[in-house]
Amino acid sequence: MGSMTTGGPLLTFGDLARDRLAIEVTCANCGHRRVLDGTAPKLRGRRVAGARFRCEECGSIGLPTIGKQRAWVGRSKEFARRGR
Repeated sequence: MGSMTTGGPLLTFGDLARDRLAIEVTCANCGHRRVLDGTAPKLRGRRVAGARFRCEECGSIGLPTIGKQRAWVGRSKEFARRGR
């Protein structure tokens, strides 16, 4: 089993994706949720520490949560089916 990322100021979105972790951002205002793709070229090399997130729907502050990718992929499919 590979070593897992422990965090720190140099942790990037690509590091999270490599360890099969994802960031889900939830809007503090309207509750809109989005899972970020850490393998995307724009995010892969960006540091996680200090990243700011804004809601696509209302522009309010987004609150990030780090977790396992598989659980959120299933969640995002569920929200898509509901028309959220």
